[in-house]
Amino acid sequence: MPGSRAEMAHATLWKKWRPTYDHIIALARGGADHESNLQLAHAMCNKRKGMG
Repeated sequence: MPGSRAEMAHATLWKKWRPTYDHIIALARGGADHESNLQLAHAMCNKRKGMG
């Protein structure tokens, strides 16, 4: 495991931390696919949120 961001390859870092759209209220729970229900999240954080 790298000790800091500087030790990671740029492509790897960008893949994990790229911005993605996240539904505030999930579509599966009745949330709308509308800009009022979207927020930006890091890809890694968004994936983790979906697993919980």
